[in-house]
Amino acid sequence: MIGGFTRGSGSRAETFGALLLGEPDGHGRLRYAGKVGTGFDDNELARLTATLRRMRRKTSPFTDALPRSDARDPVWVTPRLVGEIRHSGRTDAGRYRHPSWRGLRRDKSPGEL
Repeated sequence: MIGGFTRGSGSRAETFGALLLGEPDGHGRLRYAGKVGTGFDDNELARLTATLRRMRRKTSPFTDALPRSDARDPVWVTPRLVGEIRHSGRTDAGRYRHPSWRGLRRDKSPGEL
């Protein structure tokens, strides 16, 4: 689930840098699972940016604190979108290792995870 994003810079100054991802913890809360900043084409970046800007909120939807390197100037969003990523495993902290964006899962809702 998408719980926020980092602001883009350079060629992505008008979009986002990376999506901040979480997984339901089984108790109605969202546990931070990592960020993904690769795998997006220009059209996907523009569509997701427009959608996420409408979903902004003031507070983090994650129950746990993000690592300082992932939490630089985040923009929080209400976690309503489910995405699919490819990754090479998990770190010892449970974060995705080398994630790459595959796309939104419009066939899944947050309640189905």
